[in-house]
Amino acid sequence: MIVSDDIKAKIQAEYDSWKDKLWAGKDKAARAKLGQFATPPPLTIKMLEKFNNFGGSVLDPCLGAGNLIAAAIIAGADPSKCYGIELDQVVHKVAQMRLAKLGVPPWHIKQGDALDPSSYEFEEDDANDTKQFAVVAKVNNKELKLLIISKSKLIKEVDFNKESTEKLKQIILKLKAKGIKIVKIV
Repeated sequence: MIVSDDIKAKIQAEYDSWKDKLWAGKDKAARAKLGQFATPPPLTIKMLEKFNNFGGSVLDPCLGAGNLIAAAIIAGADPSKCYGIELDQVVHKVAQMRLAKLGVPPWHIKQGDALDPSSYEFEEDDANDTKQFAVVAKVNNKELKLLIISKSKLIKEVDFNKESTEKLKQIILKLKAKGIKIVKIV
């Protein structure tokens, strides 16, 4: 597959918007000790160029913060057919939030060990789950974020502070009443 300059620029821009959050606060020495290494945009682009197309599913068993999956979606992969496994619990949550913004159902991003066969058992989707869902994520101790996804597109992103959690609860109840699956990332 040929990745156009426009797509390359979009991949780089999306990566840059997450660059400060990708390592969940770990410095280079701590990441090296854990064997965590980034897949930067130039490398993800080279990997994407090896694909013929994105007609099937995309799985990244060593997901990290989701660089490859994010790039694949920007290049045309269907977010509802993207899956990932990440060992580090904190980085896993970053990946779930990041990829949810691109339309990947959070239950497709699993916290697990790529060497453990049970990590490849993903929750089955029913027709409604992959079309609409909402993600509630704790950004830090004072802020919550709500993402509403419909048909693999981010429809709305709303930030809430601790004082407005009652309003968030009311919105969640309305979403549940409409049959929208709610996923919490804390």
